Amino acid sequence: MQLQWKRLDRDSSLKVIDSVKSAEDMGLFNIGTCEVKCARLPFYKEYLLYKLTNYASLPAFSFEYIGDGKFFHYLDGTSEAIHKANDSGKLTLNENNVLDYAAFYYERIAQINPDMDEVTVIINPHDMPLLDSLDPMAYSAVMGNFTPAKVIQNIDMGYTVETTIYTESMAMRATLEVTPRGRVRMLEQKMIMNDMAGSTAAETVF
Repeated sequence: MQLQWKRLDRDSSLKVIDSVKSAEDMGLFNIGTCEVKCARLPFYKEYLLYKLTNYASLPAFSFEYIGDGKFFHYLDGTSEAIHKANDSGKLTLNENNVLDYAAFYYERIAQINPDMDEVTVIINPHDMPLLDSLDPMAYSAVMGNFTPAKVIQNIDMGYTVETTIYTESMAMRATLEVTPRGRVRMLEQKMIMNDMAGSTAAETVF
């Protein structure tokens, strides 16, 4: 999912900054050094993704929030932060956006959890990590054997998603369960490719 970021004007940026800052982090959010952007997410009704980037320090650092312009949920890298936003009733999952939601979910919860294996949900094979390191034969194998995601709606109105993921330097075929309230659980993982960084990728059996 490619986010289309929109930079907010000064007045709108000030409103967001005033809404999210606290007495403890007053120095982090200054309109003179902070850029505020937002992007639409297809699975939230009325909520946008906001990114506040502070350029006063090197390197620059960013904070992300889900909000409606008045109330904001800080994404601290935990699943609980996303669950709290979901429980406000703004989450609207369907067969067309549940894969984007799963990709968003795993990308955000991996940011601040060093003990968790990073998971990247692959929607487009061109987004596969380390493609540039593959030889032509391995690259052709990846593109020619990529299997699109399969989405099935469950009786409880949640979804079972079978998709390609990338984790621990390996491409895997995973089965995910996504509940109507946006809880995500990995049901199964099955290896489909050995270390993509190595030349053995050309010998992969899909």
